[in-house]
This record gives sequence, structure tokens and C-alpha cells, in this order.
Amino acid sequence: MTKTSLQQLPRSVTRHALLPNESDHAFRECLYNFFTVAERVQEIRRYLGNRIGISGPQYNLMMAIAELQGSDGISVGRVAEYLHVAGPFVTTEAGKLARIAYLRKINDVTDKRVWRLSVGPKGWSALKSLFPGLQQINDTLFAEISQSEFAIFRKCLRKLVENSELVLARNGSLKKRSKGADCTKGSQRGEAR
Repeated sequence: MTKTSLQQLPRSVTRHALLPNESDHAFRECLYNFFTVAERVQEIRRYLGNRIGISGPQYNLMMAIAELQGSDGISVGRVAEYLHVAGPFVTTEAGKLARIAYLRKINDVTDKRVWRLSVGPKGWSALKSLFPGLQQINDTLFAEISQSEFAIFRKCLRKLVENSELVLARNGSLKKRSKGADCTKGSQRGEAR
């Protein structure tokens, strides 16, 4: 077999910013590393959820609710928006977590169609049992990443979340979520609803 008989793939990207030395090798390597990290983070999430008797996605849901609930709880729509998932997924999983007393669900005082979610005492106890192990996991995962690198990383991830939604929408794989469909009226992105 001669060197000229081997076929080569065309570049998988055309943006010059992603083509150092006119090659997509660095881009491909970046994607493969991204896939590896994504799978490992999923495995960590499953591990943490399993430690308290729930699934990885349910663990994410509880952590997000704990972070966002404020003093009045948080709407299903706001949690869905924050986690980039569908509202029905949050409703279903929150229902399961409420049945095991990890979450509380109450109707919003101004709009009875809206559920407000909060972590119950049993859920708080379960989440707190994960610390300081969770801190060690995150400290190790992000070791040797400076504050400025972390800021760039967050900015890049936000862009990738937005861009990936556009790619999926263009390919018919994702219906654009209507922002705030089941959120409290008049609230803005970032508010605890």
C-alpha cells in the first residue's frame, strides 16, 4: 500500500479560528477530550446520586433546586431553563423525589397552575451527606485551573450550550423550548421564580 492510496477525511470544521496550522486535528482532539470529560462527569453524577439512593439526573435536579429555591421555592419552568431540560422531565422527576420526601411541591400562591419546588428536610440531609466528598471531587476535577481560565471555560460552555441547541434545532432533533412556558409571569432569567 502506497502513501498516496490512503484516503483522508475532509476537514470536519471550516472556521479558521478552529484550524491551527490549517488542520482540524486540534479541533478533533478537543472534541474527543470533551466527550471523555462529559462521560466521566456523567459517571461522577451517577455515583453521587447512587450514594443517596437516586439517579444522576435526579441528583442534578436536587442540587439545582437547593441552589435556586430561595425562601419561596422555585418553579418547574425555571429549573428546566437552568438545567437546559424539558419542563415535563422536571415535573416527572420532581414527583418521584417528592414521593420519597426529598422534595416538597406546593402550588404557587398567585398562580395555582405553577408548582414551587424546594428541598425537604430528608433531601437536605441526603445532600449534606455528600460533603466534603463532593468538594474533593470538584477540587480535583478543576485542579490547576486558574480563576481567569475558569471564567473563559464558563463563557465557552455557555456559548456551546447555545450553539448546540441551534444545531439540534436546525437538524430537527430538538424543539425549541418556549422560554418561561410554565414559569411565573413577569420573571426574568436568573431570578428565583
